[in-house]
Amino acid sequence: MVAARTEIQPRLHMLIFLLLLCGRIYAFEIPHRLPAPGVKMKAMKSSQSDALEDEAISSDIKDLMSKHDPILLFASKLLPPATAKDASALYAWCRRLDEITDDPNADISTIQQRLTDWEHRFDALCDGQPADRMDAALEQCLRRNGKSLSEQPFRDMMEGMRADAVNNRIVENMDDLELYSYQVAGTVGCMLLPILNADMDRAREPAIALGKAIQLINILRDAKPDAALGRVYLPQDMLTSESVSNEDILTLKSSDGYRRVVQKVADRAHDLLMEAEIGKSSLPGLGPVFVQIIIELYRGYLVKLEQMNYDNLNAEGERVKISTLQKIGASAKALFVILSPVK
Repeated sequence: MVAARTEIQPRLHMLIFLLLLCGRIYAFEIPHRLPAPGVKMKAMKSSQSDALEDEAISSDIKDLMSKHDPILLFASKLLPPATAKDASALYAWCRRLDEITDDPNADISTIQQRLTDWEHRFDALCDGQPADRMDAALEQCLRRNGKSLSEQPFRDMMEGMRADAVNNRIVENMDDLELYSYQVAGTVGCMLLPILNADMDRAREPAIALGKAIQLINILRDAKPDAALGRVYLPQDMLTSESVSNEDILTLKSSDGYRRVVQKVADRAHDLLMEAEIGKSSLPGLGPVFVQIIIELYRGYLVKLEQMNYDNLNAEGERVKISTLQKIGASAKALFVILSPVK
């Protein structure tokens, strides 16, 4: 059996809805998009059967939310109907993918096979043959958003999940770590931007930078529980250059060399947060406010790591934490940054 992965994002499915809430609660609706040329269409149904089918799909996703994330069921009601429908489809797909990879009762081979089956299901829904009603919701979401919402981030996310479904997870170098961080976290931004009606040319890279920064910081935050699972996410070439072995990390043996590696990864996360901060203005509505809050919260983890001299293996409790007061302070700072006039 395999234990659950390290937390990939600050709740992937939660992030989807919160960002949509901040970015899309304003007076006008996104205009309905016609399907892109070449996208396969199902035969037209009567308006009555369409309504019944939509109601059934909505009921399935509401049941999923009620079981796992009841607060999102309330949040979805605050979104414009068209946006809520697309957000719900993304939620259902990501939530069920999480369940495959986080099953504590499944061994590695079982998870790998389930991921292969999930990829085949995704292929089928992209070809207009969804396996169930929640798959049908994502198929409709992809059709509604045309070329602006491509299949690629979904496929990239599945690849990242597959990379985790191994024994003794290791990462060779920083490029591999950043690729993984994009796959499991940066992809979320790529899925969200079309639904937010954001300027893809301006917003894509900052959104990916934010996701990658979040994942890098989560890895540094969760070093102790990951070690308990036999997983080392720090780049092997950096560890080798500092004479740090995987066994040292798995036995929570810290050293000056280990702390230098943690600092280098933290510095890269800091740079990525800066990229996201510079590009946040490309988001519509209140999106920049939410992004700034996320940035300040995760900067709080970097400050905490620095205060600990980057010794995350000896953090009090299970993982590196910041206090509720620090979180409130980060949120207040984010609002100050947003409201302060640019000089």
